[in-house]
Amino acid sequence: MHNVAVVGCGGVSAMHFDGYRAHPERVRVVAACDPVAERREWAEREHGVPRTFASIEDMLRHGGWDVAVLCTPSEIREAAVSALAGAGKHILAEKPLSDGYDEAGRLVAMCRKAGVTLAVNQNFRDHYAFGIAARLVAAGEIGSVLGISHRDLMFRQDRGWRIRMRRHAMSVMGVHWFDGFRQLTGCPATRVSARAYSSPAIDCAGETDAFVQIEFGAIPVSYVQSFSSRVTTTETIVLGDRGTLRFGYGTLTRIAGDDTAEWDNPHAGQGKPESTYASLSRLLDAIETDGQPSNSGQDNLQTIALLEAAYRSAREGRAIELRRGLPR
Repeated sequence: MHNVAVVGCGGVSAMHFDGYRAHPERVRVVAACDPVAERREWAEREHGVPRTFASIEDMLRHGGWDVAVLCTPSEIREAAVSALAGAGKHILAEKPLSDGYDEAGRLVAMCRKAGVTLAVNQNFRDHYAFGIAARLVAAGEIGSVLGISHRDLMFRQDRGWRIRMRRHAMSVMGVHWFDGFRQLTGCPATRVSARAYSSPAIDCAGETDAFVQIEFGAIPVSYVQSFSSRVTTTETIVLGDRGTLRFGYGTLTRIAGDDTAEWDNPHAGQGKPESTYASLSRLLDAIETDGQPSNSGQDNLQTIALLEAAYRSAREGRAIELRRGLPR
């Protein structure tokens, strides 16, 4: 049994509370903190959190927990990780791990020095059908991967702290997709080219639309993100030399010659809290075995490097080269 404390009781924390409540044999949320009294009251009333605090420092002084789930805005992530790692707490951080690669590197180094394990809630490895697709690709079900096409189009108006951030659509959703492309290709990215735009139809400081080309060695990926589209669709197509995968959140279809097969993703839709628990469970497994989770902060550096490269490419109007998936 692991006692868990949740840092930040904003909207994203609900899926953590819901996911962990379904596994009382493994996880018990014993505390939460938030500077806003209404959010603390909400956590107590709606999710049965026994103790809430106005700050991380107050919660640390009370003690009684070994793992922190970090649901703060990314702009204050570094200070939170510093306090938690310094107190010897293992950490599951919401994504993006940070707003930039250099900061992400500092967080990983900080946790390594403190001897604590850092993981990232890349829950779309389960909530989206990436996990099923990656297993089929690894098993050779479509042969060698030739390329990937991905579109995520919607009309989305966020509220609160997100709309003040200079990085928006790719930081909110692209970080899921970049991580998923890494799982599918199984190799580091080598080159990123991106264009980003901000639609006046959406109230935000950052980009609403992006067109991104990524090379994972010989495997090209084409990715379009839109928060201003009047057409709504989310779809990934993986082309192999012996078959094709087509999937979204709920259903994956494999087509190979005359053979067609389908898989349903149990973590889609209402299964999102369970996908979030799966991210925490990987961290807990690593703590129990003195290992590293597959969603570790170290692994996540390559996802943040892709995000950073896409923004840099859009800003500078040129392709960005990567070496072993990291900045040159």
